[in-house]
Order: sequence, then C-alpha cells, then structure tokens
Amino acid sequence: MTPTGGHEAHYIDIYSEAYDNDVHAAHRDARHAAWYATTPMGIMAVRYAEVNSLLKDHRLGELGGQALIGVGITEGPLWDWWNLMLFSKDGEEHLRLRRLIATAFTPRKVEQMRPVIRDIANGLVERLKGQSDCEFVSTFAAPFAIAAIGHLLGSKESDYDEIYQASSDLALAFTGQIGEQRERIEAGLAVLNSYADSLIAEHRRHPAADLVSDLIAVEEGGDRLSESELRMLITILIFGGLDTTQCQLACAIAVFVEHPDLWELLAVHPDLAPGAAEEILRYEPAGAGAPRRVVTDFAFEGLDFHEGDVVFPSTMAANRDPRVFEDADTFDITRPRGATQLTFGGGFHYCLGAALARAELEEALPVLARRLVGLAPAGQAEWRKLATIRGPEYLPVSFRR
Repeated sequence: MTPTGGHEAHYIDIYSEAYDNDVHAAHRDARHAAWYATTPMGIMAVRYAEVNSLLKDHRLGELGGQALIGVGITEGPLWDWWNLMLFSKDGEEHLRLRRLIATAFTPRKVEQMRPVIRDIANGLVERLKGQSDCEFVSTFAAPFAIAAIGHLLGSKESDYDEIYQASSDLALAFTGQIGEQRERIEAGLAVLNSYADSLIAEHRRHPAADLVSDLIAVEEGGDRLSESELRMLITILIFGGLDTTQCQLACAIAVFVEHPDLWELLAVHPDLAPGAAEEILRYEPAGAGAPRRVVTDFAFEGLDFHEGDVVFPSTMAANRDPRVFEDADTFDITRPRGATQLTFGGGFHYCLGAALARAELEEALPVLARRLVGLAPAGQAEWRKLATIRGPEYLPVSFRR
C-alpha cells in the first residue's frame, strides 16, 4: 500500500532477530519513508501524530483473544484469563471495569506509597554495601518490583518468592514462546489465581489499608467487581506491576550506563527525577504498545481499513519521532517539557498504572544515582527476545560506594 505522500512504506518483520536486535533503527527507517510500515501482523503506525490519533480512535478495539488464536489457543485457563482482562474488553464493559478500578486505585493512594517505595530502594541498595559490582536485575530491579506491588496489595513478604516465580512464568505469555511454553504459562497462572483467591478471602475477613481491600469494597451505583473480576485484576496487578517495573528499571540502568555524565547529574540534582523518568519512558520504554483490531471499516491518512484488520500504533516508534522531539535519538534528562511521551497509550485505553510507574522511577532512580557512583557496564547485557515487554534479563554493572 502507498500513503498519501506517494512514498513506499517500509516492511518490518517484527518476528525477526534483526528487528529484535535494533527496533529503533527499524522504526527510524520506516518513519523516514511513511507514517506507517507493513508487518506480518498488519499496519504499524510509526509517526507521533498518527499513533496519537489512532490510540484515541473508537473505530479500533482491543485485540482480545485474537492474539492467542494465532498460536492455536482457543480454550483453556489461559484463554479464559486473557479474555477477562481489561485489554480484551471494549465499549461499556471496558468503561465499567475502568471506573470501578479507578475508584480504588487512586492517584492519592500512589502518592501515599512514595515513602514506602523510597524505603524499599534504600534498603536494597544498602545490601550492596562493600560490593563494587552486581547483576542489576536479580539484585535490585526484581526484588524492588515485587516489594512495591506486594506492599500495594497487602501481601506477606514470605509470599514474594512464590508469586515472583509464577509471574515470571506467566510473562512468557507475552513473548514469541507462548505456544511452546503454554504448559509452564498456565502453571504460573494457576499459582497466581490460587494466590489471588487466598488474598481476597484474607482481606474479606480482615480488611486493611491496601488495594485488595479497596477493590473488594469498591461500589459504584450498586455495581461491584465479581469474584472472577477480582481474581483477574489481582493477577494482572501482580504480573503487570512486577514484570513491567522490573523491565523498565532495567531499561533505565541500561541507558544510564551509557550516559555516565547524566547519571552523575541526577545524583547531584535529584530534583531532575521527574524529567529523568519521562525521558526514560520516552527513550527506552519497556512497553512497545498494544495492537488494535478494526471494529468498523474506515479510511485514515490514505489507507482503507476493514473490520478485523490489525493495526499497531507503535508508541515506541512515536516516542522518537523527530517531527515532535528535537534530537529524538538523544537521551537527555534535562529535555524541556513539550509533547508527552506515549508509552502509557492514550484515550480510554490509557494505562491505569501510569502514576505508579512514574512514582517508582522517580523515587528509585535518585536513590540509585546517589548510592551507586561511577555506574558502568561490567559485562554484556542480555535482553529479552521477541517480547512485548522488553528489557534486560541480565545486566551486570560496576560502581563505587
């Protein structure tokens, strides 16, 4: 297909090793040619204006179980869980769940967590006393993520190892290994479902000042979350809060080891943390965005879309569009505030966990910068392969105390 400008769009093989190794280069080449690229999945929007517009377009709906059908999964526990999730819902059903969740998961609750998040970061860094190197993901990113989401949900620290392992298994559902790893994924899901049920039962008996108790109690116009909805939300909160946070922190450190001057600047000026968090989310986000399904035929910027087509508004590609961000491929935590990065999506699909993700980065990064002086790579990082949620799985770093 050819867009209005008359230029031929690029083809990106999103399932190839070459794309996985340098997604930003592929997006840059595609953006130069047209507002979109063609892919084996469907059209990928790669420029900011078009991505931003499509994110808010009601003619695009959630992909839902279509992602599983492609690998031969049409029933079973993974299928049931997937189709219960918020990102598989559209219309009034989607809005209903969002309203109920937002009533409990408020910005005020996130703000109240900031001292806890800061304490978690300080405690984990203190364990590195006397060391001059570490593997960052297992030493900091993973335990930080599970402690933060555990506190939010009112989990016991003794449960952290079990739910971390189960969440790690479930994370394979968002990689190219979903078909071959189905048994392991569903085993992890079973553990999280069982854990969610026990957490719900415990908090019904003993309500506390945590999100699970709030979700149980939330009511709007006589409407409440059902047991299956509560279970699904808790598993998503555990998985999403753990896996995405772990990956985004690892992405941040992977970038900062290549920019030691900015790491030192953040240590001296912790007030730059909000800008640093936004720039990390723009420059190297853990999330690439979510594909959408066309729900009604429409024309957009020279292309005709038909019901059932898949459209992928790539927020990652949009975040480096030089039409919107000056020196878009340059990492700069002092970048003046302008256009908002699109990592959290837009419109009625905007990420409900955005405030928590920002708070975690804003609190953790200054602690790390102040305590891990002279941050540098200590070996080759290993990134996830063909994953929807990207980030280093292995990130060796060195530092001075």
